[in-house]
Amino acid sequence: MASISARRILATGAFAALASVACDPPRDGGSPAGTRSPSSTTSTGSPSASASPRRLGFDAYPEVPLASPELIAQARRQIRHVVFLVKENRTFDHMFGRFPAANGVTVGRTCDGSRVPLVRAADDSPGPNHSFVGGLLAINGGEMNCFDELDGGGELQSYVQFHPEQIPNYWAYAERFVLADRFFSSTYGPTGIEHLFTVAATTDGFTDHERARPPGQFGSNGVPREYCEDREEWMYSFRGKLTLQEERDALRLEDRPDPGQLSQRYWFERWPCINIPVLPDRLEDEGISWRYYLGDNDYVETFKIVRHVRFGPMWRKVVPDDRFLKDLRGGRLPAVSWLIPDVGVSEHPAAGSMCAGENWTVEMLNALMRSRDWRHTAVVVTWDDFGGFYDHVRPPHVDLFGFGPRVPMLLISPWARRGLVAHDTLEFSSVLKMIETIWDLEPLTDRDRNASDMLHLFDFERRPQGRFVRQPRDCGTA
Repeated sequence: MASISARRILATGAFAALASVACDPPRDGGSPAGTRSPSSTTSTGSPSASASPRRLGFDAYPEVPLASPELIAQARRQIRHVVFLVKENRTFDHMFGRFPAANGVTVGRTCDGSRVPLVRAADDSPGPNHSFVGGLLAINGGEMNCFDELDGGGELQSYVQFHPEQIPNYWAYAERFVLADRFFSSTYGPTGIEHLFTVAATTDGFTDHERARPPGQFGSNGVPREYCEDREEWMYSFRGKLTLQEERDALRLEDRPDPGQLSQRYWFERWPCINIPVLPDRLEDEGISWRYYLGDNDYVETFKIVRHVRFGPMWRKVVPDDRFLKDLRGGRLPAVSWLIPDVGVSEHPAAGSMCAGENWTVEMLNALMRSRDWRHTAVVVTWDDFGGFYDHVRPPHVDLFGFGPRVPMLLISPWARRGLVAHDTLEFSSVLKMIETIWDLEPLTDRDRNASDMLHLFDFERRPQGRFVRQPRDCGTA
């Protein structure tokens, strides 16, 4: 493993330091030393490799329970709406480490071997670096002990934890419905590429979203994250198809971790405008209704990266998040929804209040529970990456992209098993697998093909649960 001092150098300045290690690519799209140029990509800007992550990894894909034909038939009768509600940047130990019967801790480990308490989190706790590189460094080859080496983490900002009274409604949902304590982020971070997993079960090779550095990642106009709308923007990515030997080498560098060598040998920058299959393609093909409800959050511009969505007829189904309540009240809730809030209520560290974010979630869930669609709805609430916060559970290393650290997941439905803490290995692709199974759709990549469909978390044999309407909190006392 890299020395502590080497890790500190790499972590300081977050991705900026990595960029200097890997050499700033020139504006014409030239690549860091040791990588191929963008000429190895296809005309869509994608690597020549398949969008599906290979199954090669240090860990096998986890064994998953297979839903019986009877269970699938029950799910198809009872679940007519799935809402995938995604918040920002929290780990399981950070939010639910004190939850009874869950695999949580109240003490963390640091890179020098010390044990430190997870102190009470502030309502707007700032999070350290949570990039792809940051995830590798924090995981530290499975030791889960170098969160203090992340940029800005030297003051132990990673080692904070919410108490039940600080997130009382999330706690109440966990007690009433299903809380998963082995649900992992799909890649090491950050938000932008995690959200690609929520629609495509892949990042198509990307390892970061755009940042202000190195120069040129925001294009010549300086406007961030326009993706397909700006041909001068670039994002870091694994280069085209790797040989088996190269992939094994890259996996070793991730496990070491040695992100400097990883980026020098295998990464380059390319235009983030790609054509890959996404779940809405499958839904459209089968005439299944869907919408992507997106708040004001420039970290989450997922479908601006996918050319045929951004410049095709499906773009009209990418709508503001306030449309969700209007559609719900008007009886127009689609079969499949993604729901992503404004950044101020996303629970992004330092961007807003956890209390305000929880209240927004309560507003959405209360509206659903009061609607005529509640009886036939399943809501998956999760957080899109680890945010730099501590978690003690080693993620399986199934391919070059992850898994990343654990994040909380709540399954909220009248048909969800009551008060269950689920210990199954799950990730964002599991939600896609659930949708694919219910509506009999083909998988997109190896990730969703091998994921659990989550149907064992439902109980269709008993009477459905009634409404569980919650009261928002007074954030003045948070």
